[in-house]
Amino acid sequence: MKNWISLKGNFIENQNNIIFQGISQQLADNIVSSNNPLMDLRPAPDGIVLFEDMISNGLIEATVEFEKFDKGDFAQIVFNYQNDSYYMRAGIANLQAKYEFNFVNVNLNTIYATGFIDELPINKFDIKLHLMGSFLELYINGIKVLTSAIPFLVNCTQVGIWVKSKGKVTINDFKTDYMRPEIFIVSQFGGDYDILYNEVIKPVCEELKYNPIRGDEVVSCTLILNDIITSIRNSAIVIADITPDNPNVFYEVGYAHALNKPTILLCEKAIRNKLPFDVSGFRTIFYDNSIGGKRKVEEKLKKYLQNISNPIYNIGK
Repeated sequence: MKNWISLKGNFIENQNNIIFQGISQQLADNIVSSNNPLMDLRPAPDGIVLFEDMISNGLIEATVEFEKFDKGDFAQIVFNYQNDSYYMRAGIANLQAKYEFNFVNVNLNTIYATGFIDELPINKFDIKLHLMGSFLELYINGIKVLTSAIPFLVNCTQVGIWVKSKGKVTINDFKTDYMRPEIFIVSQFGGDYDILYNEVIKPVCEELKYNPIRGDEVVSCTLILNDIITSIRNSAIVIADITPDNPNVFYEVGYAHALNKPTILLCEKAIRNKLPFDVSGFRTIFYDNSIGGKRKVEEKLKKYLQNISNPIYNIGK
């Protein structure tokens, strides 16, 4: 059994399972013995359990079984957990919509919901969440039920399960598969741009435990534009060299900005010392095309990447 801790609610461990207790048996007996119908109207309790696994990109899976799947019951995977007032979760919701992706920031904000059906005739669910850069996919019992953009950068945090039910809820087979986040590099190809990528950008990304990928490194039989769009969508961060007036580069930067993707711009001072108005407000590293200039780019790029997100580079993956 993985190490785990309850942050809220009553959980116990039993035969390698974690069981959320719901309403305690004593309280349930009191409700029955009181013959007071108002006692049974008290809201279902909820709880959060976190595991030792840390993840920002990859797969999170668990099997959740309800004693009885009542109206208003939930079981959702928790990720990007900062504190009990700031985290994200996605999974089952026995409401009008059965599958939800929610963002908790003091208040509950539903990012996406689907599955508007009367009821689910089961009470056991295999939940799998696939995090890919700024998008997620939710699978229930092996079937993809929800795909959604993630409006904020997902930091590398411990992950877990949030449940809500009056009855007991059994959690087992919790597992994760961490995948290094990708950084997509937007750049003109050839000459000094290849040197900057291979000698500076790529080593910095790899040192900080990111997988750098450039458009000419994507291996696929589909349209090149589709591959680039998919790579930008699935990346955690975009780095773009906007030195030359390259319409392809600006198109890709615009798409990254439309997705609210964290973006770092590079620009050679000798060629362009002033940015176009539309991108003038974005984080930019101006560099000199020299040995000393490349060293400064390396230092600044490392700081920018470390400041954008939590220190993924400390995981040791």
